[in-house]
Amino acid sequence: MTVTTATTTPASPSGNTASGNTAGPPPGTSRRRSRAGRPRARGAGLLAAALLALPLTTSCNAMDTMLGREAGGPLDCTRYQEDAPKGGAPLLMLYLDVSDNSPENASRISEGLRPYFDAALREGQYIRLVASGGGDAGLTSSDCLDGGAVFRIDRNNDTREAKDRTAATDALTEEVDHIVQGEQVRPTGSVTGLLSGVNDEIATLRAAPGVEIDAVTVVVWSDLLGTGQASDCLNVDGKKASVQIAEAMVRRCFSPDTQQLTPIANSKVRFIGVNEGAATRPQQDIARYLKGELCRRISSDCG
Repeated sequence: MTVTTATTTPASPSGNTASGNTAGPPPGTSRRRSRAGRPRARGAGLLAAALLALPLTTSCNAMDTMLGREAGGPLDCTRYQEDAPKGGAPLLMLYLDVSDNSPENASRISEGLRPYFDAALREGQYIRLVASGGGDAGLTSSDCLDGGAVFRIDRNNDTREAKDRTAATDALTEEVDHIVQGEQVRPTGSVTGLLSGVNDEIATLRAAPGVEIDAVTVVVWSDLLGTGQASDCLNVDGKKASVQIAEAMVRRCFSPDTQQLTPIANSKVRFIGVNEGAATRPQQDIARYLKGELCRRISSDCG
């Protein structure tokens, strides 16, 4: 992917990495499970101390068990879930535009989501996660983070609650780590396919039996450096790094003629991952400009 520098580059909004993901209309959501990578010990000191007392042959299984995962199996999310409170609960929607599935980037993404998991577990929120590595392979959704149950850690003892919430956050970030490393990254693509389906996904979850959603927060991890099909409004290949170019690109995304993207009504939107990895200065600039222009149009509460 090439991004050239404009002769005049006005200052603009804040923000990312080099990329490659899917263009065009959003593919249908896939319920396949991601291929899991090796679990990474990111636990608190309490977990580490407990493992030191275990034989080496059982330490991996012990870590899995303490994080709510059977040895070599899927995460048992029911350990961190409870019935929805009367009056409903907020919804946390997580969208991952995966252009790099390396262990380093997987760790970067999972750690970026850690504060959102911690807040969800403290306050009680529904959580849904969807990922895409580009191309036309469909979207990856987590069997654990499917938006159908409220995640919350509530204990009578504040110290116990803090420790249990840390352990639960560790487990959920591990889940993200596995999904990212298991995602097949395609040569082309962008965040367009993910963003275009947000409103439909929220509406589907709201209509699900037993699910009562109030406020919605949409968190999008993307470097905003998608490349590929010329029809994709967020294809930056060959584009100059200027506010004017970014504005024209995003205007096209929301144009009535293309309708590739629509505003996400009554929701907070947060773009993270912009300029988080290796990228040239022009790539960093255009990613920042695109983030600013997307925020102007996609939500009245965007950052």
